[in-house]
Amino acid sequence: MKNIVKLSVLCAATLSACWSLSHAQEVHKTGEVKVTAGRVEQQLLDIPMSVSVLTAEEIRDSSARNIGELLADVPGVEVGGDGSQGLKRIKIRGENEYRSLILIDGQKVSEHKSMSGPALLIDPSSVERIEVIKGPASVLYGSDAIGGVINIITKKGSKKPFEAEASVGWNGAGHGWSESVSLGGSAKGFKYQLDAGYQSHGNIKTPKGYQKNTEFRQKNLGAFLSYDLTDNFTVGMHADIFDSKINSSSWTYENDPDSDFFVKIPKWRRDKISLFAEVKDINEYLTRLRVDGYWQKNHKMMQNYVSQSEKSPKSSMSVTTDSHADNRIKTLGSSLQADWQLGDNNFLITGYEFSQDRLTANTEADFAMSMKMTGMPRPMLAYVTDRYVKGKETTNAIFAAMETTLPHDFSLNYGVRYTWVSSELSKATSFRNGYKTTPAGTTVFNNTAVNDSGTPGSENNSRPVFNLGVIWKGLDNTSLRAQWAQGFRVPNLQEKFLINSMGGGTVYGNPNLKPEKSNNFEIGARYSTDLMDIDAALFYNLSDDYISTEIVGDADSGISRYVNADKAKTFGSELSLNLRATGNLNPYFSLSWIKRKTEWADGTSTYASGTPEFTARYGLRTIYPLFNGKWTTDTYLRSSTAKKSYSLSTKETTRIAGYTTLNFATAYHFGPKQAFSANFEVLNITNQLYGYETSIYEPGRRFNLKLTARY
Repeated sequence: MKNIVKLSVLCAATLSACWSLSHAQEVHKTGEVKVTAGRVEQQLLDIPMSVSVLTAEEIRDSSARNIGELLADVPGVEVGGDGSQGLKRIKIRGENEYRSLILIDGQKVSEHKSMSGPALLIDPSSVERIEVIKGPASVLYGSDAIGGVINIITKKGSKKPFEAEASVGWNGAGHGWSESVSLGGSAKGFKYQLDAGYQSHGNIKTPKGYQKNTEFRQKNLGAFLSYDLTDNFTVGMHADIFDSKINSSSWTYENDPDSDFFVKIPKWRRDKISLFAEVKDINEYLTRLRVDGYWQKNHKMMQNYVSQSEKSPKSSMSVTTDSHADNRIKTLGSSLQADWQLGDNNFLITGYEFSQDRLTANTEADFAMSMKMTGMPRPMLAYVTDRYVKGKETTNAIFAAMETTLPHDFSLNYGVRYTWVSSELSKATSFRNGYKTTPAGTTVFNNTAVNDSGTPGSENNSRPVFNLGVIWKGLDNTSLRAQWAQGFRVPNLQEKFLINSMGGGTVYGNPNLKPEKSNNFEIGARYSTDLMDIDAALFYNLSDDYISTEIVGDADSGISRYVNADKAKTFGSELSLNLRATGNLNPYFSLSWIKRKTEWADGTSTYASGTPEFTARYGLRTIYPLFNGKWTTDTYLRSSTAKKSYSLSTKETTRIAGYTTLNFATAYHFGPKQAFSANFEVLNITNQLYGYETSIYEPGRRFNLKLTARY
């Protein structure tokens, strides 16, 4: 299998190098795509960073059930699932989920009590487009943007008085249905949007069979309204709800008759209300002033169950842990941005941002252990621990970013952000009820206070970050870029103060943690004509003070704590090519190459850092007129080499095999203005057994169908 994967990637590499902007049937020229990655709308050719865009057409034609599935083929992006098909998290350029910033309409989705980083809590049917910034973007977007940024931009009406869209889909991965509807338009200065959706999917079907306890459901509801008070002054609001029920499990436990494991999330809900006001063309210098404010609540209820037993003729032992968590994060945020035109050659963006996350969390942990040996008493443990924590993190930041036009078709981009972060855990209590029996006697716990939830305290961090980039556009349809950018991430409340026993073992917080930081160097090129799009980037990233865990006491104790112990060096390239050689045939190819070296404080280093060295997608799209409609096809392969992960605590390296899958998608657009479409996919045609992680395999051969109507 290893040789097949390498051969597939090498064969693809001989075709050409680079990434096509999308993986849907519609082909978009790079020069036509506009993005807001630089906090103002620009042509993609003018952006000094590596940016990938998923457009509204690509999202509409996709059968993806969540944002993670939409992003799976973006170069430099790696998708993980935590043992679930309904819960996806993102890594960018090898950086873990906590180092990849998730934004919805430019506003952060926070996480302070999870081992796996923030989740993508929004349905694809609510989304207008997605912008993926690869590499540090902390000057423009703040903490956590070390690996990059996922900015999910929601639907906000249209230029027509009324538009409507409805879709229904069947997805064979979990034999599930999805439905969505949206209404939008604009009239007499008003712009409005309403959207709603629902999905229900059963257990995932893999080449090994159905994996139990992997079903999920999700629903969403959104509303947007804005009003133009004048031609240059707009106010508006947006409200949305995303509610999900997600289950996950692991093949490792499923195949072991003496153990059991599952995670049930009966509720993971995000509620958000945001307001904005924007004024344009105030005077010859101040071209735009925008104020935003939002309230967001992230509420997760979770059960984590683990049971293991061992039996022999002379002894037996069983251990069961059943934890129930109820975590709530309420966020208040605001921002002020001013755009300035300073003469003919200087464009300046200045701004201030404020956010405050308030965490309250309750955990009820049931623990039971029994042991029996011939001729010896039977020690037993059976108790319940109730934990409660309360804390907050407050962030203030100011930033400035300048673009200066220079002679000879050069432009210079440079900026700075200064951030102040105050972290506080104001309350942490734990009380235990139950008993513990040993040969020495029985101990009874009766609302007994124990220290296993965290240590109250506070900590302040502040740090400036800088970036400097240059673009040259001396050739038609071409832009060359080079950039240096810094990134940083402030430790969250869990890493600083809390004690976490979810998922096996116990990890203690460390109030003395320093912010993680990085320096990224990148060169790239974009070329876009009627015949082809090319995008290429080479990058090198140096990271320091990475937060990791170290064993406390005996290696078998299962107790560790967070420390600033790791360093990382990451280098690689993202290359792509999208050809439009004829009006009907569009071959394309994308390739990511990443090498990542992790170093620990004890001198240990490894390239087995959990990131595949090569990932690729390559195929052929066709488009033909048919019966006054449009028929498209996309035949493609997806490839990844194996990924290896070294554990400092166990001194072992685990390996997840590489893969190559064959896929086919076709769509027919018909009716007035091609307002109706039928999309059909056959994915993983060869029924390849593969996975992104050890706990769950990806779906086997499956058929997807989606019907869409627009008015």
